[in-house]
Amino acid sequence: MLSVARFAVVPLILASMLVVDRANAILFYDTSDPTHNTIAPTGAYADSGWQFEGTFGTFLGTMIEPQYFVTAQHIGVTSSTFVSNASFNGVADVTYNIDTSANGGQGYWDIAGTDLRVYKIVQTFSSYAQLYTGSNEIGQDVTLNGMGGARGSPVVVDSGNGLGPQLKGWYMSSNDLVARWGTNQISDIVPASQSPVGSLLVAQFNALPGTDEATFSGGDSGGGMFIKNNGVWQLAGVNYAVDGSFNTNSPPGDATSFSAALFDKGGLWEGSDAQGWTFVPDTSADNPSQLYASRISDSALAIDAITGVPEPGPALLLSCGLLLLARRRRNG
Repeated sequence: MLSVARFAVVPLILASMLVVDRANAILFYDTSDPTHNTIAPTGAYADSGWQFEGTFGTFLGTMIEPQYFVTAQHIGVTSSTFVSNASFNGVADVTYNIDTSANGGQGYWDIAGTDLRVYKIVQTFSSYAQLYTGSNEIGQDVTLNGMGGARGSPVVVDSGNGLGPQLKGWYMSSNDLVARWGTNQISDIVPASQSPVGSLLVAQFNALPGTDEATFSGGDSGGGMFIKNNGVWQLAGVNYAVDGSFNTNSPPGDATSFSAALFDKGGLWEGSDAQGWTFVPDTSADNPSQLYASRISDSALAIDAITGVPEPGPALLLSCGLLLLARRRRNG
């Protein structure tokens, strides 16, 4: 099940019977340090999308054309401005006004059947992200950008399997409104036919120390997920949700359920009172929780129809169909 990113835990049901909590803030396997990855990435992840992020109220959005940015529908209209913050652009805060006359006075466009929303500004961005239009996301490394709480206290479970108390992950803390970036890898895709909010990119929260392995926590909704394509980091997803809620009780109840980033769900109950609970067996192999992002490639044409600027479609992608069969190296 999924948990939706702002920390009102709003369970949704996908056709695959997945319950979700909307996505919140970037949370790391390696550290609970609230200052970790709060400045622009360097090295292999330099210019990997951080520079195209901005704040839209207490959430993030991504600049995608000279006068447009994209974010998540479910966060609502949280501000009348979009700010390219100094922490993102490296210079100074620049405030842009939402064009409230756009789309017949609505001020934004919703991409039908998805959680994506496109806003127009009055002024002009000096730079913006390209959209990823390929179909070979599975197995690709991604960067995640969000603004919410750091890692909370440990989730420790003794499932009675003879191994004693075991660390499973961490509770999600309250939103601290600090932007952070992390990394992950796409492990699967939920097709639009199995989701009420369109196609979703899926990544796991694995026990991978030293990699900046990250997932969503409270406040990350609307931030951008980027893939490197032909040497350029392009916007591939918009943060949507994470697995949740969880419970240690049998039978579980909402009074004791919680949201958490778990690299192993084994020994816990997953679900909600409204949709039911499922016990996750505690096996020798980790059963990681997952994060979900609205897939940009499926909506690129609809976005282009709004902005009037078609995205380039690299011909090389036509020969990459076999990559769809790849599965994340971390599962091996």
